[in-house]
Amino acid sequence: KQDLDRLDKDYAGGLATSATRTVALTHAAFAYPAQRYDFEQVAIIRVDPEAEPSPAQIKKVSAMVVDLGIDTIFFETLVSPKVAQTLASDLKISAQVLDPIEGLTVPDTTYFTIMESNLDALRTGMHCS
Repeated sequence: KQDLDRLDKDYAGGLATSATRTVALTHAAFAYPAQRYDFEQVAIIRVDPEAEPSPAQIKKVSAMVVDLGIDTIFFETLVSPKVAQTLASDLKISAQVLDPIEGLTVPDTTYFTIMESNLDALRTGMHCS
């Protein structure tokens, strides 16, 4: 319980000073943290994280990312990063990984190490001071 309380405080404090409250993700898999820590997630792929978006979807997402001033696209560890990395490259922005903790594949990885890594990525992508 103490570790969970500490993690919650780290997230609340770590994201409180963000310059942006909107993050772009390949798939809207982070609804709970978005709600709890007051940021909005915008999904690039709306239904199936394994599906390739159409050129029209990519064009629409690109315009939205530019309009919102987003400079980081997040992708999940268990999904191909190709779409996020290609879009980020085309827009000359960053692509960062967020782990939805659905598959622990790295030895010595725990819930807490993953959540701390996710917090670091969010802090960077959201420009937290």
